[in-house]
Amino acid sequence: MADTKPEYVELLNTIRLQEYGAGIYLKAWADKTADAGLKHCLSFVAEREVSHGDLMDRRIRELGFQPEGTEDGNFKERMEILGSDMSDAEKIQCIKEAAQKQEKPTVRDKYIVAAHDPAVDPLTRTLLGWFADVEADSGAMMSQTYKNVDGVN
Repeated sequence: MADTKPEYVELLNTIRLQEYGAGIYLKAWADKTADAGLKHCLSFVAEREVSHGDLMDRRIRELGFQPEGTEDGNFKERMEILGSDMSDAEKIQCIKEAAQKQEKPTVRDKYIVAAHDPAVDPLTRTLLGWFADVEADSGAMMSQTYKNVDGVN
């Protein structure tokens, strides 16, 4: 077990909470939408997000620490929107607006830096690099799918 907690363990925990939350609210949206393509995409990405939460949880434990907290600070608001009866186009617009309002540096900015930081252990750097690639793939998949949703500009 490590004596002092490296700074990046907090980042892993933040990612863990965000990924678990995203898995839940994207699944809730997938269960609401009538758009088959969007439903498939959201379900696929939701499963990935939960898996990422599990990976971050496990890595925190492997480093000798305990995951902390149970919910991302934005979870309730996102769940309220994405689990609602709003149209898919309105939900997509809310997601885009929320992304523009993110504080800088974003969590993504932080894990991209950590993936190349020699102060981060090699296994965690590899995990974060892989995670960044998968998140980019999920983001591209969702962006492409959103373009096919009625009412989206």
